[in-house]
Amino acid sequence: MRRYTGKARSGVVAAVVAASLVGGVQAVSAEELPEDGTTPSAPVVVDENDTAPATPAEDAAVLPVDDPSAAPIEAANFRSNISGAKAGFQSRRWRDESYSQVLFTGCWAGTGSPGGRHYSTLVDLRHDISGQPDRSWGLKKYSNCFKGDNKTSNGQWHNLSNGKHFFQIKEIGGFDDSPYIELDVRKVYVDTSKAD
Repeated sequence: MRRYTGKARSGVVAAVVAASLVGGVQAVSAEELPEDGTTPSAPVVVDENDTAPATPAEDAAVLPVDDPSAAPIEAANFRSNISGAKAGFQSRRWRDESYSQVLFTGCWAGTGSPGGRHYSTLVDLRHDISGQPDRSWGLKKYSNCFKGDNKTSNGQWHNLSNGKHFFQIKEIGGFDDSPYIELDVRKVYVDTSKAD
C-alpha cells in the first residue's frame, strides 16, 4: 500500500507543479485573500473543525436569539464551537474594522466533579497588534448561554480600529487561572457586518 501512496503522491505533486508552471493553479493563503469581497481564483482551505460561513437566512433559521440585548445576525464571518477551553483561550483571528459581535449559544463550564459547575464567562475582544501588546476593547460577561442549549449570550463592540481581531476567554466562573475548569460552547457566531 505504501508503494501506491508514494506513486499517487508523486503524480499529484507533478500535476500541481506542471499546472503552476503553465499558470493553471494559483495558490492563495488566508493572508492573501482579497479585501474587496471578491472570491480568489483558487479554493481556500478551511479548518476542518470550522463550518463554512453562514448566510443570513441560515443564521436566522438556526440561531434562537432569546437574549433581549442581542441584535439580529447579519452575514456571519464564521461560526464554530468551543470544547474544553481553559481561561486564556484565544479564538482564531479575523480582519475587521468598526464593529464586531460575538454570540455564544449553549454554554457549559465546570470541572466534571459534583459541585464543579460554573455559570458565566468573561469574553474579551482584542486587537492583534504585531510586535506590540494586544489592545483590549473591553470585557463582556456571558451568562444567559449557560441557562440551556438554545440560550444565547451576546457581546457587541463598537468603534474598533482596522486590523486583526480575536476574542479571548478571560475568566470562567470567576476564575482566571484554574487548570481544572473547562468551557464548552455549542455554537459560536462572529459577525462583523452590522456597522461596516
